[in-house]
Formats: sequence, structure tokens, C-alpha cells
Amino acid sequence: MIVYNGRYRWDGTRKDNNDPIAWFPGAYDVKIFHCSNITQKVKHFKAYVCLYSRTGEGQSISDNPERFAKRICRDFSLVIDQVLWVEDLLHERERYDVVQFIHTGRVGENLFYRIEKRKASATEIKMIQQGLADLVSDSKAVLWK
Repeated sequence: MIVYNGRYRWDGTRKDNNDPIAWFPGAYDVKIFHCSNITQKVKHFKAYVCLYSRTGEGQSISDNPERFAKRICRDFSLVIDQVLWVEDLLHERERYDVVQFIHTGRVGENLFYRIEKRKASATEIKMIQQGLADLVSDSKAVLWK
């Protein structure tokens, strides 16, 4: 199931007492999809995949995606630990970087994470490709209605 497919933008200003994703405007192409389907008997450890890629508009969040992930979670009612965060490098030989957020602490309601990046495993790539295939088939179905 597709949760979101589009260009996600931010303007670099503080809103609702929250820091922006970055202090300069920017945009990323974002695809969020639910991995499990009702007919499957296997439940995925990560229920969602968030696949994001640079657009060339504004500042890159590649080196520090924590604020981006937190904002995506807030905007789409997701839990950061239940999402497979994947940066699509588009033109690289090994195309997908998986970003892991490891909870390190808390101050009040603010959670802090250590970020680790690694290349996607074969299983994760298969899951990403299946989600992208579903995205294409869903968009074709909408066009034919």
C-alpha cells in the first residue's frame, strides 16, 4: 500500500516550535509504502519503507537525516523504528544506502539517535523493488479508472 509518492519540501524555517529539516529550503523525492499485505502470512519487522532521493533542490540531508526522518514520522504518523529508511543514490553502482537510527538517549520528549549507514542487503533490495513495482501498478490503475 502506498502511503506517499511525491516531492517532499521544506522551507528552512522553524514552525510549531520545531527546528526545520535543514536551515535552508530543500526538497527530496519521497516514496513511502507499507510492506505487509493482508494476504501475506509473514509480518515484516519493518512495516514501512521510506525511499528518498535528492532532487538537486536545496540542501542535502544525506549526512544528517535525523530531522528529516523525525519530520516524515510526524507528518505521516509513523514510528521511526518501524521504517526501513533507504536513500536512493540513483546513479551509483550500489544504488541503495540503508540508514539505521539507533536510539541513544532522551531529554524530555526529545529522542536522540546515532546514525549508521550501510548498503542494502539482497532481501531489502527485493522488498524495495516490490514496493516500487506496486507503486507503478497502482499508478497505472489510477490512470485507467
